[in-house]
Amino acid sequence: MDLLTQVVREAPVPLWVIDHQGLVSLANKAAIRFLGYRGEDDVVGGPSHDLLHCRRPDGSPYPEHECPIVGSGGSALASEWFVTRSGDARPVQWTTRSMGSRLGTLLSFSPQPRAQTQMVRDLRSRGPAPRTPAVQVRGELRGSMLRTIEARFTDPEFTTAELAAGAHLSVRSVQAIFAEAGTSPAAEIRRARLEHARTLLAQGSAVQTACLASGFQDPGTFSRAFRQRYGVSPSQVPALSV
Repeated sequence: MDLLTQVVREAPVPLWVIDHQGLVSLANKAAIRFLGYRGEDDVVGGPSHDLLHCRRPDGSPYPEHECPIVGSGGSALASEWFVTRSGDARPVQWTTRSMGSRLGTLLSFSPQPRAQTQMVRDLRSRGPAPRTPAVQVRGELRGSMLRTIEARFTDPEFTTAELAAGAHLSVRSVQAIFAEAGTSPAAEIRRARLEHARTLLAQGSAVQTACLASGFQDPGTFSRAFRQRYGVSPSQVPALSV
């Protein structure tokens, strides 16, 4: 670990580095604590705008192209609000500074307690929102990833890591998003494959054909997973009412 990285990670001021694709490449302990995440794995590799404030405090969308932070490319200073992992809106003052063409942009921020008090009053005057911004965003991300799973599960190389890469999130972040719904990305990929295989088998496909066409590479693994889910072996499917 180089000296600069160590200094950033241990600094008392919340800091993180945004690369040229708008992704978080480094986040220090103070920033992670302020935003309510558990560790670097929850944010590093994820889209900076989404992790900071993809929704405004009232729940309305905040498009990335309107964000003054991502892509600022130089020095800037402004007041803004960030949304924590639990959905709390926190007003902050932030600054950015270019770290050169190779490293990207360094973002630092600090809370504004007075502004936060006024924001809470404003939000309360509008009445309670049915869902917090962060919860809504994670639900939308989960829905988008479920659609990706349905489109790609037949690819035997498609894994949780591939799903996370396509969503520009870390594997742990993706797992946390699915855990909120009581499932996991791996379980959803396996569910899609097994349901497809069951349909093929009911239509008369051979076990080997259904196995490979559904994204399974090993017949033994397929048979065990199928029996665990449906209580019968794949060869017994035609006898089931579908």
